[in-house]
Amino acid sequence: MAGESVKVQVMRPLLKKAVARLRLYRLASGVYELYRLIAKPHTHGALVAIWWEQRLLLVQCSYRRALSLPGGGIAAGETPRQAAGRELAEELGIQVTPEELLDPWQITENSAGGRNTVTIFALHVEQEPAVRVDGLEIVGCHWLLPEEALAQPLTSHLRGYLCKTG
Repeated sequence: MAGESVKVQVMRPLLKKAVARLRLYRLASGVYELYRLIAKPHTHGALVAIWWEQRLLLVQCSYRRALSLPGGGIAAGETPRQAAGRELAEELGIQVTPEELLDPWQITENSAGGRNTVTIFALHVEQEPAVRVDGLEIVGCHWLLPEEALAQPLTSHLRGYLCKTG
């Protein structure tokens, strides 16, 4: 978390636990999106598409109905590859080296929430990784074939990625 103050590093986990305990996921997400729109109208995120036996690991976030990929925002001083690895460890307990994250694919989208640039990295695994759902941001996960995933509600960047890779 280079570039973040010690206060932010301490407060973030406490805020996440408070939101979870009070079940305020959607409210917290709405407040964050409003803050983000004002303070950071163009955000940058890094996600990981984990592939195992032709299936993709999709996550269900506590604050969103559509399925997505594990990942999140890129902190100051981080590369997209570093952010993707950090988020994967935080959200699912999966540790990877930056070199394992391959084939970056990037999309920039404009929405009511502002402009968002997302970089998606592929991670190909030979055995099913042990996944530890954090229960705060991520409340569930599913291994789906691409055609099964496309039949589900997906974030637009994930849908674009699957259509590009299919």
